[in-house]
Amino acid sequence: MSRAKKRADRIRQEIPIQRVLSDYGYRVDAGYDGQQQFSCDLHGDGSDNKPSARVYPDSASWFCFACGRPRDAIQTAKEKEGVEFWAAVRLLEQRYSLPPMYEDDDDEDEEEHQRRSDLVGQISAIVDPAKTFEEERKRTLNLLDGLTKDQDLPLDDLLRLWEAYDKVSYLVTDQKLSEDQGKRVMVEIRGKALEKIKAVNQ
Repeated sequence: MSRAKKRADRIRQEIPIQRVLSDYGYRVDAGYDGQQQFSCDLHGDGSDNKPSARVYPDSASWFCFACGRPRDAIQTAKEKEGVEFWAAVRLLEQRYSLPPMYEDDDDEDEEEHQRRSDLVGQISAIVDPAKTFEEERKRTLNLLDGLTKDQDLPLDDLLRLWEAYDKVSYLVTDQKLSEDQGKRVMVEIRGKALEKIKAVNQ
């Protein structure tokens, strides 16, 4: 199991989603384990007079019918704080006093290197040299937005694709990955998304 999945799973298991929502100011009873309807401020002008969101504690997630997308605690923190995947994970771990996962430290560098190698090196898709990284990033963003809105894939698959997208965007912005490598990875992310859609529809 990857370091990212371990930490994301721990957040879902140990931090009640209704508590996260309540702490972000949503009108949700943090101590109630049943489903609750509430207003979402993540679409339109931020006002939601007819509550269009519903929290599902059993799956540690919530869904806004106006946004047309599911969210868990990490995705909520990403959107509310305007941060990427790892920043949201660290923020939630600190806010809710989750101890560090020291067992991952020895494997972190090797795993990070392997993940980057997998993303950059094992790519069969042809990249259009005429397109810029930003164009490939936007194409990938549009695809993931569409998949999320239409609920074409399970939440875990969507979160993994979004995580990969966020990570590559960060690495290119931070100049730890070249734009050419970033273009190739964005193509690979779209390829993986399409493979998962095929698998779901079979």
